Order: sequence, then structure tokens, then C-alpha cells
Amino acid sequence: MGKDAVAKQQETKPHPQSPALSGIRIVECGQGVAAAFAAKLMALLGADVIKVEPLQGDLTRRRGPFFDTPDPDLSGLFLYLNADKRGVALDLTRAEDRAKLDRLLARADILVHNIPPAERGAAAMDSARLCDMHPRLIVAAISPFGGSGPYANYRACEITAAFASGMPSTGPGSSPFPDLPPLKLFGHQAEFQTGVYAALTALSAYYHRIAHGGSGQWIDLAEQVCLAAMSESTLIHYTYNGRRASRLGKYGFGPRTVAPCADGWIHINFLEDAQWERLMELLGNPEWGREEIFKDRYARGANSDVLEPMLSELTRKWKTHELFLAAQARRIPVAPVNRACDAYADPQLRSRAFFAPLPMPPEAGRSVEVPTVPFKSNAMTYRLKRPAPKLGEHDREVFEELENAAHEAPAAPPLDRPAVLPGPLSGVRVLDFSWVWAGPFCTAQLAFLGAEVIRIESSKRLCATRCLPPFVDDKPGPNRAGPFNQWNHNKLSVELNLSRPEAVEIACELVRHCDAAVENFGPGVIDRMGLGYDVLSRHKPDLIMVSMSGYGRSGPYSHFVNYGPQLGAQSGLLSVTGYAGDRPREAAVAYSDPASGLFASHLVAAALIHKRRTGAGQYIDLSMLEVLEMVLPEMLLQHAMTGRDPERSGNRDALMSPHNCYKALGDAEAWVSIAVGNETEWRALCQAMDQPMLADDPRFAGAAMRKRNEDELDRIITQWTRTRDRWEIAKLLQSRGVAAFPAFNNQDVAQDPHLRARGFLVEPEHAEGGRLTEPGIPWIMSATPCGVRRASPPLGCDTEDVLTRLLGYSREKIAALRREEIVI
Repeated sequence: MGKDAVAKQQETKPHPQSPALSGIRIVECGQGVAAAFAAKLMALLGADVIKVEPLQGDLTRRRGPFFDTPDPDLSGLFLYLNADKRGVALDLTRAEDRAKLDRLLARADILVHNIPPAERGAAAMDSARLCDMHPRLIVAAISPFGGSGPYANYRACEITAAFASGMPSTGPGSSPFPDLPPLKLFGHQAEFQTGVYAALTALSAYYHRIAHGGSGQWIDLAEQVCLAAMSESTLIHYTYNGRRASRLGKYGFGPRTVAPCADGWIHINFLEDAQWERLMELLGNPEWGREEIFKDRYARGANSDVLEPMLSELTRKWKTHELFLAAQARRIPVAPVNRACDAYADPQLRSRAFFAPLPMPPEAGRSVEVPTVPFKSNAMTYRLKRPAPKLGEHDREVFEELENAAHEAPAAPPLDRPAVLPGPLSGVRVLDFSWVWAGPFCTAQLAFLGAEVIRIESSKRLCATRCLPPFVDDKPGPNRAGPFNQWNHNKLSVELNLSRPEAVEIACELVRHCDAAVENFGPGVIDRMGLGYDVLSRHKPDLIMVSMSGYGRSGPYSHFVNYGPQLGAQSGLLSVTGYAGDRPREAAVAYSDPASGLFASHLVAAALIHKRRTGAGQYIDLSMLEVLEMVLPEMLLQHAMTGRDPERSGNRDALMSPHNCYKALGDAEAWVSIAVGNETEWRALCQAMDQPMLADDPRFAGAAMRKRNEDELDRIITQWTRTRDRWEIAKLLQSRGVAAFPAFNNQDVAQDPHLRARGFLVEPEHAEGGRLTEPGIPWIMSATPCGVRRASPPLGCDTEDVLTRLLGYSREKIAALRREEIVI
């Protein structure tokens, strides 16, 4: 690194059309998915990432999938997560190696790690200590339960955090199997999503450092909390009206199902009666379609057990892709249940060049394709050039570089700490045209981070979430709807009648005072409203604008109608989430909505940094389908590297055994997750079950044999768990060092002392609802503490304030605009 390069690193001016994070240095420590994915997201956008592995190598080197025989340098998951990083190997419990890490951190901008809290002392990785030693450093620390709270030191795997979040309690949706466990989503979703949260918050903290001056800070992230924040409306169904969510029972409307076709499965999910009528016409207008029990979506939901077999008889006559295209031509929201092979061949993904060759070591002798980035931008590009490092590959290069830099220039001095601000994005203003879930979830993260978010609304076209249950006291009303209330904390509401050109002009005036705008209408809708990027950027040339849609704004499917659940089917998620031997079923949530909203907020943070360093705004076109593909690498690479599509396997893991959710004493909702990662934990489990001889049983001698005899092993464990309380089991196993935790439902989440201790459960004062428990902020920041400062706004409550404060309108002018129904 050249003279003064470190001190001036944040002043680097990358080209306006370049990776947004060029010149920013990231250090990544730990093992597994979460920290690696956070660092990958920043590497894709140009950051220089140095991956610090333990001497035995990252666990993902052993997870595969592999081409042929296992090879730690050719594990598909490792290669995917770590392309374009440099790698060093250190034992952080050795003083010499720990000193090397400090030399890295002295010249880094961000450290992201997932070293468990119980192991941080031995590695000198306490967050406050790191920030004291390296005042400019931003530390994003990830763990299953966070670094504080009653469960902070619990032993945990991804399955532990997933079941503790409450999300799996509703999966599979509308399950007919009370004797089978709730299901977590395929793969390492708790870790992937916490990785996105880590990238979002770390980049926001970096933006604060360069925009406001001052030092770094630490960020504490818990996988349980991050996934709980994405669990649809289950929590508020309990806190608003005392209803316990379940995977059992029926949906309130219909049809919402996975139906068979001649060659596969198709997902059907209707919100409008007109869509049902068009489907009946497409399927030949069967007489039963006009029966009273199917008269509207609520009747069809109540009678789904009658409807679905009859509907299946008709869909079986079609090939999946033919029915998909024919239905979409009539604006009927259906989607194929794709497998990995189908995802790779998907015309939409191919048309957007979403897949690209994964850089491979020369000895691989072959290539595979992987997801790139789920967006198109007129300013930001991505990088995917260099293979993931071999273990310790860059030890000499990295530390020689540090030696040279130490001789050439002193480390940058710490800066004075600025006054504490309510969130790192304080001073950023966002104009929010979004609706339903994905868009508001994006702007909710920005509002949590301190941005002033102004929602543009209209009583003439209410956001759907103002019309959805649960309602306060079961009384409908636009200011009483739980879904709206939980995703719009800290925001302002301005009511404009955008059917009037004068109101559109007011929105254009507002954008001149904003840094970013967000919308998630169907492609073309915002343009027809007169508020597309071409128009808004004329009013604000350096505007950052994000458009989210199911498929993105280009490609053969771009104008197809879709809802979040369909994208779960089309991505392949439903093909791999489910019980072994069963057909595809609904996932626990419409996962693409929060996943896409979260990813979009991460892109806004990156774009703000890019704008700060280059002066350039940009337009970002995000595809929700592509966001899901990014967090399914194990599914995709299983096909790409072996030629085989993965099968549904419930809650089981490819390597670990036991790894499942087991029946506990109580009703159909009483379950407990248990996972064993090594032989020490296996013996501890056997001792806890008072079956020490089981540890030496040849059927279960080693992980491979336990996998081979997993059915019998699960039967033996279930015999033990089903006569015991789930908390009794969890606490006993945790005391023996075994990962175990009850399968939480929404009531458990609402009453969880750990979530309350971490500040995730909040009770803001609602104008019509009083104080109600709702999900809050899933991270903790030290220097720019984030908080729920106000409840979600009543419709239009901030109209006068915003128009007066930002545009200088008089009360008389606003009153005249109200009389003309331009302002409502």
C-alpha cells in the first residue's frame, strides 16, 4: 500500500460506473455461511476482502457439494461464498497470530465475524475491546443469539436459530400432518439473511463515518432475531388478538396450493376473484367452479379440501410450462415449482445474464455457473473474477503488504467521535412509493437506520397492508392494521392524489429534497404515473432510485403477475423444502418479500457510499426472483457439480446427524430442535438421554454411520423427547454442550425474555391502538444507536408538516389543495 494510502482511503474517487466499494478493506473471521456471505456481498461490489481462516480451514470446505471425491479446495459452497477474497490462516488463540490480526485490523475499515460469544474471550474478539484498539474500525459481530441476552452463550447451529425465530412454526403452510414436525427453510437461511443484515448495517456505519466524520463502532447481530424480523405477520396475530399461529389448518382465502401437472407442479395463489374467473375459463369452465362453496376467495379457502382435488384433475392435463405461460397470458398469478435444473434453464434468468461462470482453481478442470447479483444498475457494476483462496494462500502477500505499508506511512490517527446520532443514516431522506411488503420492508430498514422516510399514500388507493388482518381489537381500519403497523415504524405519511398531475408535481418537488426513492409496483406502473426514474432524475440528478419487481424490469417474464409465494416456487425453494417423499408444499412465509426488501436496503447503503465518493446517483432494478436464487447455492451447485437435483429431506442436514426437530410432551405444536456437530456432542447427547451405551453402538459410530441409520436414530431420540417438556430437554442438552432449543411459535416469540432483553420487541404508542407489542430492530449499534422512535403513521398524518417544512407551503395553500383533492 503506497504512502498515505491508508489515511486517505475513504477519499478515493472510484469511477461513477464501477464497483461501489472499490478501495474499502474488509476483514472476515469465523466459519460457515453468515460472515462469509456478508463479506461476499461487499466483495461483489468491489471491496478488498481478506478472509481469516482457522488453521484447520473453514467448515464450508468440508460441506461440498463436490465434483467427485471431497476436496477442501473444491467445495462448491466454499467456492461460492469466497470468490474474489484473499485468504490467510491464523490461530487466534496464539499471541503471535492474534497480533497479526491486529495488524490487519489497524488498516481495515470493516471487520465481520461470527466467532461464538463463548469463544471470543480466548480469541480477544470482544467487540468493545476491538473498537478501543482500532478506533476507526467497524465491527459486525454475528452469532445465533447475539452477544448479549439470556441465550447469548447457548450452543447453536443454523437449525437452532431458525426454530428459535418462530418462522418454521407455520411451515409447511396448511400442512395435513400434525404428527410431522414444523419445517425450516432449505439450507442455511438464518445465516444467509443475517449476512445481508451484517452487510447492510456495516455499510451504513461506514457511510456514517465518511459522511459525518468520527470513529467506527460495533454492531451486534443475532440470527434468531434477524429471521424473526422476516416472519410475516405471525407475531402480531398473537400480540394484537391472542391467536397462535400454526402450520396446521387452512388458509383464509383460496386457492393457495401447489397443484400437479403432467410433468411437474405449479403454484397457484389468488388474491382477486377476477383471477379465479379467468382460471376457470382457461380450464374449460367446469360446472363445479360456479358452486356456492367456491363463490369468493374466502369460501374457496374454507373449502380448500374439496376444491384442491377437483382443481388437480384439471391441472394434470397440462404440462407445467405450458400452463404457466397460458395462465400468465391471462394475468393469472401462477408459477412452476422449479428444480435446480429448471432454474438454470429459466428463460427469464438467462435473458438477464444472471448466471456466470464461478472462478475455479485450475485443478478443477471444469466450470460451473452461479448467481451473480440480483440487480441491474446504470452506475454500479459487480466483480466475479478470482477463485476462492486455498487455505493460507495469501499469507505471505498480505503480511508483506502490511510490512511495506508500515514502513511507508503511519496508521491513520483516530478521529474525534461526533455527537451520537439516532442511526447511521441520519440526514438521509427517502421518498417511499412502495406498498404491500417487499418495498415497505426495505424502507423500514432505512428508517430504523435513521433515515427520514416519507411514504406517499392515498385513501383512494390504500396500501394493501392497511386492509389486512390482524386489526386492533378485530376492528378493521386503515390505522388499525397490524401488517402496516409493523413495517412502517419511524416513517412519515403524506397523502397525495397521484391521479392528479398537480399531485405528481408535488411529488417531484419533494424528490428534490431526497437522496433516494423506492418503489415496488409492477414494471411500468411508476412510469405511467409520471414518477419514473427518467422524470425524477431530471428533478434530482444525483437521485438513487430502487425499483423492485418479481422478475425485474427486463426479460420475457418481466410483466408477468406474481406474488411472493410464487417466487418461492419458481426459484426452486419449494422443490427442496419439504418432507422426504412428500410432494412440494407451501413455505412458511412469502420469503421473497422480506429477503428482497432487505437486499434492496443493502443496495441503497452501498449506493449512498458510491454517491458520497463519486457524486453520482443511480437507478437500481432489482429482481425478487434473483434475490432468492442468491441464497440457494447449495441447491444450485448440487445440480451443477453432480448433475443431480437435491431431494426434499425435512429438517435433516447433509452431514450432521442427528439434526432434526423432535416431538416433545404436549400438543401438535410442542417440538424441540436438536443438532450434533461432532463426536463430543454425540456422547454428551447419549449421556443426557441416560443411554451411554448408544455412543458405542456400531450403527451410530461416526457421523457417516449416523447418517446411514438416521431413521432409526431419530426414532430412538423421539422415544426420549416425546415424554419430556421441550424446555426441559433444551436446558438439559444446553448444559451438556449440545445445540437444542424449543421450536418457537408466535406466542413464544411474543413472550421471549431474550428478544425483549435485546430490544427487539417494542411497544410504540399507536394513535388508534395504544401500546401493542410489535417486531422492532434486529441489530444493536454502539455509536449510532437505532430505535423505534415513533409508531407507524396514521394515514396522511404528516402531510402538512412535510409540505410546509420541505416545500415552504402555507397552510392556506395546503387547504386549497385539499379542497381540490390534490392533497387528501
